[in-house]
Amino acid sequence: MSKGIYAAASAMVAETRALEVAARNVAHGTTTGYRREQSLRSGFAESLMKAGGVAPAQQGIAKQGGAGVHPNGSWFNFSQGEIEDTGGTFDLAISGDGFFRVRSPDGALHLTRAGRFTPDENGRLVTPDGWTVEGQGGPITVPADAERVVIDEQGRITVATTAEGVVTENVIDQLRLSTVDKPQDMTAKNGVFFDAGNQELRDATGRLHQGRLEKGNAEPVRELVDLIALQRRYDAAQKAMSEQSRAGEGFSDLLRT
Repeated sequence: MSKGIYAAASAMVAETRALEVAARNVAHGTTTGYRREQSLRSGFAESLMKAGGVAPAQQGIAKQGGAGVHPNGSWFNFSQGEIEDTGGTFDLAISGDGFFRVRSPDGALHLTRAGRFTPDENGRLVTPDGWTVEGQGGPITVPADAERVVIDEQGRITVATTAEGVVTENVIDQLRLSTVDKPQDMTAKNGVFFDAGNQELRDATGRLHQGRLEKGNAEPVRELVDLIALQRRYDAAQKAMSEQSRAGEGFSDLLRT
């Protein structure tokens, strides 16, 4: 196969992956807690050098004009998203460092900035998917007779109840915010939930805001511009591959004459 065709085809594969990521950013631009994803790519020459410890020039790759590119995972942007007012009692936004701790039905712990919670039929505070939200003592349970719930910036949950005409306020738990030293090393479930892996979780310093939610940090207009640019690069690579193919066919015809 012509090295030109191979390089163009590899560029199309990389651009296809980048298009998928950009489209996902556009689709989730306003999704609560979504973190913008950026696709990464590497040159085959550099990858071979890292894998084998041999300089590309010594392998003849660099002298031949390179060997194309390939997708090389993703990078997530953990910058602060815009915070909007909702007025929901259990809508919570974090400003600054930190993630909510939520646990899936299989017991796996995930970190997220998506703070849209609600009590389930058992009073446990859960995500829209039914994952439990953790406080200092494990899953948070809101009493069924709670008439008012106030959550302060430190995550302390105070509930007001009335018995025999007397209103009583009690702190029932405190939301537990955690963070890691290297967020980029976390494994993304879907851009909203992340698995810390083997990293040690430590207490975070972010502040909580009740009645507010943090939107995704992807900017729809920017993502659309990137999407158009990526599509143009894909089209250019496709055109280059077609031209390389036609040039090869012409050379073959010349040899046969």
